[in-house]
Amino acid sequence: MTPLLRMAALVVAALTVSASAFAPSSLTLASAAVGVNPDGSETIGTLPTGNLPLPAGSQTSITVDFNDLGPEQVVASDRYIGLGLTIETSLGDVVEGSFNKVPCDGTRSMKTASFTGPFLLRFPHGVTSVSLDAGDIGPSDSDIITVKAYSDDALETLIATDIGSIAQGAPTGCVRLSVQATDVALIKAVEITSEGVYVLSSNSPSGVSSYPNSIFVDNVTFAPAP
Repeated sequence: MTPLLRMAALVVAALTVSASAFAPSSLTLASAAVGVNPDGSETIGTLPTGNLPLPAGSQTSITVDFNDLGPEQVVASDRYIGLGLTIETSLGDVVEGSFNKVPCDGTRSMKTASFTGPFLLRFPHGVTSVSLDAGDIGPSDSDIITVKAYSDDALETLIATDIGSIAQGAPTGCVRLSVQATDVALIKAVEITSEGVYVLSSNSPSGVSSYPNSIFVDNVTFAPAP
């Protein structure tokens, strides 16, 4: 092979190697691990900041399971804003991860720091449905848990309600509650309250006490508006 041909061959080989280095098959792309639930919804598990963007026009349900939180880790209200969810309390209390992996499914949940509640979930873009697990550590008093859905940020227009109860003396556990938007209004905010009722004596009204109760929330599933 002449020196000229040898040089040409080397140039071609170098160009081939350079091109293969930039070929799409060689790029390492970050991927999000998303689990698909039996009902078709997607569970977003460990999201350090929750800043994943929602696909435009997506109608896939999203579940936030709070397993990315540490024990008693304070939850910033905008931690999951990238998913279309903010979290606060009506009384301006602190929201934090549960100390133990209880009570709903044996994994991390969230709670208010001082057991005063209620939780307030806001959906800035509006959603068509919201489901969640809420409960308490037992056995203790009875729990009456109420979920109210509003079509406005001021909590003035109530469009749906769901109520669940846990009997006094029941073991640690949660109930699944759901609310749906109407044909003319999306859900912009959901308020979750829990009232504890403890019966000291069934023979006297004074033996019954009622008060705002501690509450744990987990597995918040919502369907973004189309």
